[in-house]
Amino acid sequence: MHKIILILITLITCCTIGIAQPGNNTQREGKEVSETLKAMKGEWRVMYKIVGDTIIYDHHYQLNPETNRYELRKDTSSIHTFNITRVGRTSYKVDREDSYGQLIENDWNVSNGSWSLKQTSNGIDLHIMDAYYKGCPTIVRRIINVNDRQLWLQDPETGIQYYYVKR
Repeated sequence: MHKIILILITLITCCTIGIAQPGNNTQREGKEVSETLKAMKGEWRVMYKIVGDTIIYDHHYQLNPETNRYELRKDTSSIHTFNITRVGRTSYKVDREDSYGQLIENDWNVSNGSWSLKQTSNGIDLHIMDAYYKGCPTIVRRIINVNDRQLWLQDPETGIQYYYVKR
């Protein structure tokens, strides 16, 4: 009987020590590339950019169907689409929404843009190739945050931040 009690006490002690000791519990900073790939896929509406402490909205003239006149409005109609095909190829394009919320193709009709993610020591960088036209210089943006509702990007050279919401 004493042996069974001794074994039980030893077993409970070992389990308690094992639970109490911190294991390999290092906190991850940010997301991994595979998680980010899944979150990036979809259509993102650009809302504004932040330069220093200033929030800057893009503006454009949009037809007001009620008055039949063009009015200056905040431009939140720019839609950036990040897709991944079944074979793993990426595509990128920028379209616009009309005043009724319908997606219309961009002026350049570019659908051959592509994108990739690269893990760096400072985080994950988004590289967009042929964004607006064939041969367009690669656009590099650091991913600050991406989830099912928002996307924050930052230009690593200028520090300008871009804020998007899921369409």
